Amino acid sequence: MPANLPPQYYEAEERYRLAKTNQEKLAILKKMWAIMPKHKGTDKLQGDLKAKISQLKKEIQKKKKTGKSTYSRHVDKQGAAQVVIIGSLNVGKSQLVASLTNATPEVAPYPFTTHEPLVGMMSFENIKIQLVDTPPITDEFIEPWLPEIIKYADYVILVVDLGSEDILEEMDMVLKKLDESRIRLTAKEEEVENDELSDKFCKKTMILGNKSDLEGAEERFQMLKELHGENFSIVSVSAKNLEGLEELKKKIYEELNIIRVYTKEPGKPADMMDPIVLKKRSILIDAARVIHKDFAYKLKYAKMWGSSKFSGQQVDRNHPLEDGDIVEFHL
Repeated sequence: MPANLPPQYYEAEERYRLAKTNQEKLAILKKMWAIMPKHKGTDKLQGDLKAKISQLKKEIQKKKKTGKSTYSRHVDKQGAAQVVIIGSLNVGKSQLVASLTNATPEVAPYPFTTHEPLVGMMSFENIKIQLVDTPPITDEFIEPWLPEIIKYADYVILVVDLGSEDILEEMDMVLKKLDESRIRLTAKEEEVENDELSDKFCKKTMILGNKSDLEGAEERFQMLKELHGENFSIVSVSAKNLEGLEELKKKIYEELNIIRVYTKEPGKPADMMDPIVLKKRSILIDAARVIHKDFAYKLKYAKMWGSSKFSGQQVDRNHPLEDGDIVEFHL
């Protein structure tokens, strides 16, 4: 039995995706519940909404008890995705952001030059990815707001110093401090998708060995791969000397699990400079919603070039999309 959801439900659903706070999300979910028609076709959707509402209520109540809501920093997401850069003292996070973007964070050989989240936009081919530099994590201190920024990011890069003899101890310290804040870093997408089964908030992460130009760096990089290669993607660069940065950009894009889909109007060439960015496993209707909600309501079919069986194939709204596909919407 079809769900037959009204247009107002999809509008509320879009507002929920863009909501920043748990309180705002809860209010929107309650409205979605009120709008939704109650019949057999929406049984699963009703169950999902109830579960989300219950979970948000628990999280809001827990924050009230712990007082964590008194600490707040928020970085609005821009571009195709948001990547948070973390690490201990003097590992070169700010240099990395400066080398990958047009941002100008203070770069100095002494600790604590970064006090607030600093943002830069990294170009990769025809999209931009937001990088967020953060204050260092030490054995004595982690900014109270940093775990929240990590939670809401799309991806995390943990920077370590390949020139340091204490590289393993420093990395373990960062992992421990985050674990104490209920953040568990992982490279496995399935753990992130199923983090409700864990007592920690799982976040997909890359280990980035910086300062590859220093003496002993290659040996320490190989040691990192041997000890942590099964749990993380591990990459080596020299942010200061601009070595390995193009390969890093490509790796970040691949790790984000996103795709680029291009649009065209009938009788005109495709716009290959301004793609729609979606998560992998997205379908045609997801791309339509990004353009405008009316596309989702009125879409009859689309023609596709790329992963379709043949160029210009007519496909329905549930057709899967792949990176590089071109779609022509018909209302």
